Amino acid sequence: MFEFEFDDDADDFDRRELDETLKRFRESYRSGEWQQGAPSAEALEMIVHYCLETQKFDDALIFSQMWKDAAPYSADAWHKYGIALSSVGQWSEALDAYTKAADLDPVDVEILVNRGIALEQTGKLEEAMHLIERALESEPDNADALYSKAMVFQKLERYDEAIKLFTYLSKNEQFTRDALYELAFCLESTDRNAEALDIYERLIDTDPFDSNAWFNKGVIYGRKGSHRRSIEAYEMAVAIKPDFVSALYNMGNTYALIGKLDESIESYREAMKHDANDVAVLHNLATSLEERGNFQEAIELFSKVLEIDNRHVQSLYGRGTCYDALEQYTAAVVDYDTALAVSPDYADLWYAKGDAEYNLHHVDDALECYRKALTIEATDVECWFDYGATLLEKGDLIESAKAFSEVVRLSPEWSDGYYALAKVLTALNELNTAATYLARAISLDSAKGRDIEREFGSFATEAGIEYLKSVISNSQKG
Repeated sequence: MFEFEFDDDADDFDRRELDETLKRFRESYRSGEWQQGAPSAEALEMIVHYCLETQKFDDALIFSQMWKDAAPYSADAWHKYGIALSSVGQWSEALDAYTKAADLDPVDVEILVNRGIALEQTGKLEEAMHLIERALESEPDNADALYSKAMVFQKLERYDEAIKLFTYLSKNEQFTRDALYELAFCLESTDRNAEALDIYERLIDTDPFDSNAWFNKGVIYGRKGSHRRSIEAYEMAVAIKPDFVSALYNMGNTYALIGKLDESIESYREAMKHDANDVAVLHNLATSLEERGNFQEAIELFSKVLEIDNRHVQSLYGRGTCYDALEQYTAAVVDYDTALAVSPDYADLWYAKGDAEYNLHHVDDALECYRKALTIEATDVECWFDYGATLLEKGDLIESAKAFSEVVRLSPEWSDGYYALAKVLTALNELNTAATYLARAISLDSAKGRDIEREFGSFATEAGIEYLKSVISNSQKG
């Protein structure tokens, strides 16, 4: 957004001299010994303008600070110091510098605009809008001010107003590319994805090697469910920019969505080569490896995430399920407990912990975990089933019957619920009702009728078994 023209008539000789001067200044600054004394404010002004023009922002920051110290009442020195700070992303400090510049020269529109931009970047949107409007009163066509105003509208989620301004600015050569990207973002935010896609196509037509445009195409195709086209767009982005971690990550996610785990793993591994500490990449790679059954490697990657962020709940959960799969139930419970300390209302964690406690033969602890999971997520059919099965194993028939009744209510087409409830009712000697549920289970899954003697033998007498079989036979004949 900040552009400088040092001197249109400067020839190569002038620039070589400036390069030499800058080199000399750098060496003197680093050594702390200025051979000919500290440079004058005029010399610093010249070198700061040159550094900003040539985008040597670290140098610009050093020498603009020296310039404003040498000329503390120069609005231009404070202004350029603010620009240097902005250029390296130090927006809060830049705002202070712009405020000082504005105190020294309250009518300079450029200072006003840049101060408004700094306010926008630091989230002070209403103040930013007030300053930008003041600048536009003086210069209604000031493109920097209009762009900043559009950005404020965008951050305030006033997308329609932002869209109008970005559309206008997209015709300004200085802002075309940036305005088009922001316009596409606003269109996506209002679910106008087809229009946003047209803009990315336009950007690609202008520059076929625009990796960001290809990436954003991939995102939109993914939203539309066009996963293969999404992958093609990400592949183009990576072909242009091989270290494009976000594109590799999204490509891995998309491959995982369509069940191509090997390709997913390959994409995440490639992303890891370029950023070995990206938590999202590490976590998703570990998850894909877990799905592939590579539990030990998944554990190592989940552990790496936890070295970076020891409160990463999903990785604690993931590592716990890997320990579960390897029958290391005590280690699994430790991870589940650590995760629950961070996220106590996570129903799946309580359910997973319940299963691990059950496998450790801690039946009462398992039941307590299942209860907590169901308090949080009362429609989890599988949790209700495991809760009922554990109660049945413990001999609590009434509560077990209630649990399996919930299973039948929530999932009326699942044969296992009717079958389990029939067992409990048989144990309660309610054979007529048990036979009804057993018949329903067999109607949903004929295999359920193959071995009634073995399955129900521990719940009923021999006569009871024969009664169940006769009722079912008669119902099938009927």
